Amino acid sequence: MTTASPMVRKRRLGQELKRLRETANLKGAEASKSLGWSASKLSRIEAGRSAPTPADVTRLLDLYGVDDLDQREKLEKLTREARKKGWWQLYSDIPYSTYIGLEAEAEAILTYETVVPGLFQTSRYAEAINRATGPGLSDEALEQRHDVRMQRQQLLEQAQPVEVRAVLDESALCRQVGGREVMHEQLAHLLELAARPNVLLQVIPFTHGAHPGTLVGPFVILRFAHPEDPDVVYVEANTDPYVSDSQRYEVLFDNLRANAVSAPQTLAMIKNRMKEL
Repeated sequence: MTTASPMVRKRRLGQELKRLRETANLKGAEASKSLGWSASKLSRIEAGRSAPTPADVTRLLDLYGVDDLDQREKLEKLTREARKKGWWQLYSDIPYSTYIGLEAEAEAILTYETVVPGLFQTSRYAEAINRATGPGLSDEALEQRHDVRMQRQQLLEQAQPVEVRAVLDESALCRQVGGREVMHEQLAHLLELAARPNVLLQVIPFTHGAHPGTLVGPFVILRFAHPEDPDVVYVEANTDPYVSDSQRYEVLFDNLRANAVSAPQTLAMIKNRMKEL
């Protein structure tokens, strides 16, 4: 069973409030002016970037003429859930907390990476890559990032574990993060994960040359069980990492899978790489 995420609830609440405003034939600026709010406040709420107070939601529902008591109760409950704190918010130095909050309730994760994905990393690999990619960070900040990454991996251990389909560039197998011993341990862990029914792992070999992900860079597609929660696409290289064109990335992911070798061939590649270390 997935973890209830206030981030997902906040996003769903914002979408529902936007739909109600549009049903009431009100523009965002008109609704904001009627309530004495700045336009940015309502925009942040509807975009799921800010959790409104119960009083804010009550005023919005009154303005939009929502009289149905069941609907109001449902949205009031959603508001309370959206204002809760996720476990990741206990850490002060996590730059991608929004992503973690969305990932926490994902039913399926589709990811393309050039390094081992965070959910698949061993403790020592995670420590090495955090230290290498975070020069200047204090030991405390590095420890926080490591702890969060390890806690995220509980998604793979829960009663109904998240489904992960991962396509890796072969560079993820060849780059010796942390040295030979750490990398050998990491590759062995990939073999263990790939044996699980909820994990599909494929690799695009160097011999395939350029492929659809060559210039795009790593990205993740998050899918949710609730029909009111649309897919989220996270593109690490973008200034705004969250993109709305999920269909384009779903097609891209399918093309990457088509360029990758099969799951059994991937296991053979990993085993061969372990022998080379």
